[in-house]
Amino acid sequence: MDHITSKKRELVSVDEEWKKKDTPYKTASKEDLISSVEPRDRTKTKLWQILKNWCISTGSKVFTNIHDDTYQKFSIWCLKTKTIKQDLEDEGFKQTENWKDKAVAFKDKGKNSDSSFITPSDKSEVKENDIKTWCTNNEAQSFRHEADQTYLRVKKWCYEQKKTIT
Repeated sequence: MDHITSKKRELVSVDEEWKKKDTPYKTASKEDLISSVEPRDRTKTKLWQILKNWCISTGSKVFTNIHDDTYQKFSIWCLKTKTIKQDLEDEGFKQTENWKDKAVAFKDKGKNSDSSFITPSDKSEVKENDIKTWCTNNEAQSFRHEADQTYLRVKKWCYEQKKTIT
């Protein structure tokens, strides 16, 4: 839990928040589901209660790293929701102001092999505004965990470390 606390994340604590996890869990992709928690209500127990119990018992376990499957599922289902933007700001990042450099780096095939996720608006090449629009749309998504592809792309293409004054 030290890592989670250091990321300014908190365990869902009230039943109303747990209930909000019910529908998203029932409609989640198979890879996001917890193997021991079926995406349906039981005869006597609602899904959100089963999730809550799993989260409480799993929270006391030690996670090996951010790529740990149990950690990733714990991060998605057990912690209070925050956006990618909120997480990056909590980590000390700020949205870039240097969109021109980001666009140049994005188009550099030698340095960027991951360029198919932004489609240029005018069917030519990706421009500053295309990256900025993609960033605005994706930074508003829910933060899942640090190994999530969307999170990593937003961090790389939309944010930079805040400069500290010494």
